Amino acid sequence: MICCKKVGLSLLAVSAAAIAAFFLYSKGYLRHGIFKKKPSSQCKKDIISKLPDDILVSIISHLPAKCGIKTSVLSNRWWNLYRYMSTVKLDCRDLLGSRYDRHRPPKFTVYFDEDKFHDTNLVIVSAIRFLRLRFGSTIRYFRLSCCFYKVTPDQLKEFFCTLGSLRVEKLALSCGCYLRASVVELSVYNLSQITSLQYLKLSLCTLVPISNTQYSSLQIIWLSHLKIKDGAIESIFSNCLVLRSLRIGNCKCPSKLCFKGPNLQLKSLCINDCKGVNSIEFDVSNLVLFEFSGREMVDFIFEHVPQLQSISFYTFKENNVPYACSRLAKDLPRLKSLTFVARGNHFQRSVKSMGINMFNDLRRLDLSLYTGPQIDLLLLTSFLRSCPLLQEFHLNTNFVDIIGPEVKKREVVIIHSELKKMEISGFVGTENEIEFAAYILKSAMCLEKMVVSRCLKKYTGSARWRSRFETPWSEEMRRTIHARLQGKAISEAALVVIQYHTTAHIEDDNWGRTEDDCKIFA
Repeated sequence: MICCKKVGLSLLAVSAAAIAAFFLYSKGYLRHGIFKKKPSSQCKKDIISKLPDDILVSIISHLPAKCGIKTSVLSNRWWNLYRYMSTVKLDCRDLLGSRYDRHRPPKFTVYFDEDKFHDTNLVIVSAIRFLRLRFGSTIRYFRLSCCFYKVTPDQLKEFFCTLGSLRVEKLALSCGCYLRASVVELSVYNLSQITSLQYLKLSLCTLVPISNTQYSSLQIIWLSHLKIKDGAIESIFSNCLVLRSLRIGNCKCPSKLCFKGPNLQLKSLCINDCKGVNSIEFDVSNLVLFEFSGREMVDFIFEHVPQLQSISFYTFKENNVPYACSRLAKDLPRLKSLTFVARGNHFQRSVKSMGINMFNDLRRLDLSLYTGPQIDLLLLTSFLRSCPLLQEFHLNTNFVDIIGPEVKKREVVIIHSELKKMEISGFVGTENEIEFAAYILKSAMCLEKMVVSRCLKKYTGSARWRSRFETPWSEEMRRTIHARLQGKAISEAALVVIQYHTTAHIEDDNWGRTEDDCKIFA
């Protein structure tokens, strides 16, 4: 009986398999013993070919230039599409091909002759030949990074004329390889052939002055790793009539820089890590933002800056706190935003001598203290007293040892009637830090939000901060901070955010918070 049941089940299984195979074969899933789905009408359609040319060109523009050119072999339709890329980025690898040995780093230059290795004539000729293939199209952004060691003036003129015919709006030109400056000299006159140019980034060459070359379209200039000769900056202002933003970084500059000129439209000026500068003179009626960073302080002469509202500066060696606490407040009484980085010991020595109401109109303060001995954060109360209209205060304690429980509590609490936002990053959880946070909660009668964050932040310029991951607090420390701060605020609308994890990047007013990594309480 059992044997008959097994035979019956086997026959039933074979019959089911045969029926399934017949069904698959009739539907086209099986051909020649291979399980294969019958091609449908949808599978035969070429979806990419139905896309308009504008979208295909946009796709190609996101590829490296060399890969974009290779798409011309796909079909007749793709033959000329790469010529209409709005963004083109070229370097020595693209222009020299096999002649460029990418496996040899620059520090081993003793093993080859650099003049023979980088054929500069071939580089510029190849770039011009590539651009001529684009005649009739428009390039929005063009970046060229290659060696201009032996480029002739005629070749440069032809190169910039070719860019002008393509109506280039943004140009990034690096005249050397591996941060090696070439001997080529450039000026705004070379760029006068590109009448549509609005943005320029120039690096690894020598900037020389010119005269009598009016430039009516250039609005943003970024100079990086240049040798700037006397009068070059002044010639830019006298010839670039609508220049709005200027950034100078890692350049060798004259001892004195003068930013002045009739009808100057400059609104943003950044000078970062430049060598040789001793004094900077300002006579810019429309300047709104100024940023400076360097190894040592320089002499700032603010002759006429009625619109200047935001300043940030950072010096590596010299103490900049006395300048920020005294002369800066006198020179710029209408300053609304101040960002500066200082050593903890410098700040502690200098902040005690601050006067009352030094910054009468300051609305935002970003203070970053770093690499110092133990400091008392409650000394910041004197700084806050000098800013009666302060609305936002961002404090970052970076690699600073905060004084522990031996600090005596301050009994006097001065009311800050305008402070609405407070952020403390790099918060470890010492007694002094908790007392300072509690002081803010007790004194800010209009406080809307306080963020206490474990992460450290580094100022990267242009109102941008980059955060760094730190070991989170223990659960016991988190509960202690929560218990010590809860119920301290005199403002009924105050919201306290205890952030014990960090996001990758924090910009300006982004507090870098999610519901999963914070403890929020009113």
